[in-house]
Amino acid sequence: MELHNKICSCAFSSRVQQTLNGITQAVSEATFLKVDRAVKGGSVGKGTAISGLNDAQVVFFVHGLPPSGHERWLPPLLRAVAGVLVERLEGVRGFEGIHATEDAVHVSVKGLLSVEIRFSPVFATYVQAVQLLGEQGPEARRFYSPSLVDQRTQFIARQPSSVKNTIRLMKWWRDQQEWSSKLVRPTDEILELVTVYSAVQTQPTDQRQAVANILALMTRFDELRVVWSNYYNKGDVWSPLLRQRPLLMDPVNPFVNVADPQAFDARELVITASTTRFFW
Repeated sequence: MELHNKICSCAFSSRVQQTLNGITQAVSEATFLKVDRAVKGGSVGKGTAISGLNDAQVVFFVHGLPPSGHERWLPPLLRAVAGVLVERLEGVRGFEGIHATEDAVHVSVKGLLSVEIRFSPVFATYVQAVQLLGEQGPEARRFYSPSLVDQRTQFIARQPSSVKNTIRLMKWWRDQQEWSSKLVRPTDEILELVTVYSAVQTQPTDQRQAVANILALMTRFDELRVVWSNYYNKGDVWSPLLRQRPLLMDPVNPFVNVADPQAFDARELVITASTTRFFW
């Protein structure tokens, strides 16, 4: 817990939140869109950030955006927002690198924060968003991930404080290791979901035991098969995913395996979890 308090101080958390609030306000004030609400996600929104460069996501839900055809209307929207942010934030101390990609505007704050700004149509319910998601082809589905940011963020944010403490400690552990490439480095989302699953399965009594249980689970990561039931049923899962191993389902998107072998190679994680200690 002494280590935890060092990697997640109150001063650090306050600075990250203030910075993210400033970026959100800048977009809200400068945009020409009819914004319904802005939702913060990523490590900052979930409450699992640690000292160092953190990821954050702000999704603006906008009235009037078409519910499909993102590949047509999203790129020009992102370019316009990036242009406005360059005008407002360029030269402000700490801000560096504002640019648009095909699905987000990226803003970096030196040594502190990397923010993805995304946009989504307004859906009446979570069920409606998932139904429309299911009607899309595999390539188009990635554009709908921001629409589920409320549920994805709350899944982690509502976990007990002890579980979020363990998530932060596991992120620290990951950052102490040397990974050969981005493909083998476990993402924040993988660490978050493995930690939640381990806590549910083993009910650890303290942080030492919680960390030990997760490392033990990671040594068998290639055998993992986790399907959640908080937001959807097993029958809702896209059937090809159920044959994948490892399987670590997105808890709110029944079309995504977070541990998809094409996006994450678990072999180094299995070896590292087997051969390292948390403290050494």
